[in-house]
Amino acid sequence: MTKTSIFGQSEVKQEEKKPIKFVKYISKSFCEFQDARIKPIEWGRVMLLNPNYTDDLDLMWAYDGDPNYGVLYLGHWNDGIVK
Repeated sequence: MTKTSIFGQSEVKQEEKKPIKFVKYISKSFCEFQDARIKPIEWGRVMLLNPNYTDDLDLMWAYDGDPNYGVLYLGHWNDGIVK
């Protein structure tokens, strides 16, 4: 199960609510945004870094074991759960 958290807060309890949705990710060159092809459930952890970062999209960090290696996403945190 993917764990979710808000930067600086404790873990979010998963309930029947609106799930996280990735819209764009920042490419490796950090010069452009690409359409997100991976779903939040495919990551071990998704963290909300900044709500309403740009154009009503939230900034999120997704990673597996090591938080130093992950991907920045723009999307909708919604209720912070993963399906």
